[in-house]
Amino acid sequence: MGGVRRQARHGRRRRPDADAPRHAPPGARPARWAAVDCGSVTAEFAVVLPAVVAVALLLVGLTRTVAVSMRCQDAAAAVVRELVVTGGQTDAAAVARDVAGVDASVAVRRAQDRVTVNVTCPVLPGPLGVLPAQVSGEAVGVAP
Repeated sequence: MGGVRRQARHGRRRRPDADAPRHAPPGARPARWAAVDCGSVTAEFAVVLPAVVAVALLLVGLTRTVAVSMRCQDAAAAVVRELVVTGGQTDAAAVARDVAGVDASVAVRRAQDRVTVNVTCPVLPGPLGVLPAQVSGEAVGVAP
């Protein structure tokens, strides 16, 4: 083969990084990048946190609005039921307040044999006015 002789390995000095893999694993960054990325997680968290809080507040507000709306509709149905059963001899506002709370307002309309009740309930408004300030429920009953 040619006259070139290879030198024995045991006599040579080894590099300190000789045992390191030649290619870094996927996603690994060289050490020089680590100093540049210091604090990036904190910055990303600081940017995302207000959005997460805003979404959480919106969900809580929507849940409250739906709950008040359901109570308001239940109050309207209860008032109509009482008016039909007693023949109009009951206090509609008292029945509505028992079901929907003390802030509920009631409007009763009678037309021939029908009784229509509209109950309006206030909702704690959101900070940006996204949620409604009040909700209403309506029920119709037929008097015998």
